[in-house]
Amino acid sequence: MVASEILPFPAGGGIFHRPGPPLYAQFAGYIRQRIENRELSAGAKLPSLHELAAQYGVARVTARQAVQLLVMEGLLVSSQGRGTYVAPRLPERSWETMNTSWHAMSQRVQNATVVLLHEADRVDCPLLGPKERNGAPVFHFMQRIHLKDGVRFAYIELYLDKQIFDLAPARFNETTVIPVMNEMNVDIAGAHQILTIATASVEVARHLEIEPNDPVAVIHRFARNTAGRVCYAAKVIHPGNRVRFDINLVK
Repeated sequence: MVASEILPFPAGGGIFHRPGPPLYAQFAGYIRQRIENRELSAGAKLPSLHELAAQYGVARVTARQAVQLLVMEGLLVSSQGRGTYVAPRLPERSWETMNTSWHAMSQRVQNATVVLLHEADRVDCPLLGPKERNGAPVFHFMQRIHLKDGVRFAYIELYLDKQIFDLAPARFNETTVIPVMNEMNVDIAGAHQILTIATASVEVARHLEIEPNDPVAVIHRFARNTAGRVCYAAKVIHPGNRVRFDINLVK
């Protein structure tokens, strides 16, 4: 018989926040983190639902919902009579790597599916700060969701110079914007982005199908034309568990 691996409480207290997301989602998140951090090894057997519920002071149905969620994600394997185990091979996760190249970023977002939530012409762009005051006379605003393989990986509020948008409105609405700008040879003289770690608002959580207050990566991205005018400004929000940094350190 394989002994079950115990899931210890984290140092400093329990794992649940009240009020907060549903307990089963918090419990699943805790087990998920243990698996992804290799604190629970591949093939490790989890305690029974009764033991999990007793250990963490939750209802048995809460433990069952957490386990079922992780089984659906491919992190756990459950079989009648044998119990629940960590999957022998964890599923590959589609990461959003924070590129520092406009071309690399274009390649990364190419072929994503777009859900357009709202669009309108705007003479103002609230994303522009003191460093980006010189913006286009009129922007076309697009509120969108991007998906890869059916998974919502980005919520976006995007402002594109209307003169550029009007060159190919259907293309800009049906696919990711930066690859279309490259196809049209829009001259980008410079671009930069700022990343902040934050938590999901109720609206963003709904669009990304995550829980409110889940960690997210918020990116403010700007591109200027050769005249020094901001022609592209966007706020891009990714679920925090899909973003990673791969950075070469300069000696």
